[in-house]
Amino acid sequence: MPIYEYNCLACGVNFTLFQKMGTPQGDSACPTCKSTDVKRLISSFSCGSESGGLSMPSTHGSGGV
Repeated sequence: MPIYEYNCLACGVNFTLFQKMGTPQGDSACPTCKSTDVKRLISSFSCGSESGGLSMPSTHGSGGV
């Protein structure tokens, strides 16, 4: 199950939730003030491999030298 990051627009707290993929933002409530006025944030991700290592997305541009 993915971990989603949110920002509460009512109180400004950032928080994370374990949710099923495709869960609407309105179904998420701030753990501090209980508001459902939240915004899903864009975050990085990691992928597991058969060897057990982690692969992180590149943050470097693809431009030439």
